[in-house]
Amino acid sequence: MIRFLSFVAVPLAMVALAWGVLVWLRVVPSALAAWAAYAAMLLALLACWRFRRTRVVLPLGLVALALWVCGLFGAGGPVGSLGRVVVPAVGLLLPLNWLAAALAGDRGVVTRVPLTLAFVVSLQALAVLLVATGVPDGSVPGRPGALQTLVQGAALWNPLPWALPVRLPFFGALCAVVGMGWLLLRAARDDSPMDAGLAVGLGAAMGVLHFAAFEPRAAAMAAGAALACAAPLAQDSYRMAFLDELTRLPGRRSLLADMQTLGGRYAVAMADVDHFKKFNDTYGHDIGDEVLRMVAAHLGRVGGGGRAYRYGGEEFTILFPRREPAGAVEHLDAVRESIAGAGFVVRADKPGPPPGGGERRRGKAAGGARSRTPGTVTVTISMGVAGPGSGGAASPAEVLKQADKALYKAKKNGRNRVEKG
Repeated sequence: MIRFLSFVAVPLAMVALAWGVLVWLRVVPSALAAWAAYAAMLLALLACWRFRRTRVVLPLGLVALALWVCGLFGAGGPVGSLGRVVVPAVGLLLPLNWLAAALAGDRGVVTRVPLTLAFVVSLQALAVLLVATGVPDGSVPGRPGALQTLVQGAALWNPLPWALPVRLPFFGALCAVVGMGWLLLRAARDDSPMDAGLAVGLGAAMGVLHFAAFEPRAAAMAAGAALACAAPLAQDSYRMAFLDELTRLPGRRSLLADMQTLGGRYAVAMADVDHFKKFNDTYGHDIGDEVLRMVAAHLGRVGGGGRAYRYGGEEFTILFPRREPAGAVEHLDAVRESIAGAGFVVRADKPGPPPGGGERRRGKAAGGARSRTPGTVTVTISMGVAGPGSGGAASPAEVLKQADKALYKAKKNGRNRVEKG
């Protein structure tokens, strides 16, 4: 939950920053606000292109289009047949196209799906322009045609007994709210900063239309929308550099960085999944990955202030800042016992039998035959822990080596145990 809130907080901070700079702080003159917003969109576009987040290209184009439409009318707001049709139509269509782009995912700009979306949006723009000029139904100035009346009616339709607090069509506002909720739910489910950024960006893009008559504020919202879409790139870059993709634990780079902040009193533990190679050979790498995720979930809940990391392969590291190795042993034993007691359910369509040292509690499978009966396999880990002074170790890197030696001592002494270095 904390990580999900950070996904949302960063894009929101970008929107607030753009709003403050372009409107309240007035660092950028109002005449240059729109150009500053376009510059923010261009930078966001280049960043997303560089990181191959192509699903953001169309939303950025939609924000630019909305700001350009608002700029057509200046401080007077939407006027004339063009204003009465174009701005409402953009308000109705923008959230739908935004969600279509989010659904398309990152497929590359010149692939079939993004090109199809761009073509559909172009057709929509042409149709709106034709309706606004009155060409299809022969409307004349002062007398809207049937299509213009239809668009204006759709924009003014409101089934609620009260007026909306925003200057947006009811249907467009409803689609935006539903779309933002769906994107946030998907961000929480898939652990996706990009979906959270798109959700915040959609809200800011609708804010552009809300402030259509106030160009500096519309520009601030457009810049905020662009920054909100680009902000997840920094979060994704951090995750790729410091988090292990499989287990979602911090990786070795994060471990090495955190080891530089340790004081003179700490403990380092190394953990290794027992008989993991045999498990992989017997059940396959997909099941092996599931085992690693299960072990990582338990290690991530270790007590005593410990922080778990994936060191590599089936090895994990736990740091205990400000704790002696003797005080860390009880917490390591607790998490070791929780893993051994949890058991791991092997699906019925995976091969058996369990690896050496494991225990099959339900169901049997002979040789390399595929088991058709689900079973639970006991997964165990061995651990070694050390601290400054263990084996003469002084630096964190030397302590890590002593913990690794203690780990191999645990394996030599029978596995599924904790040994001190």
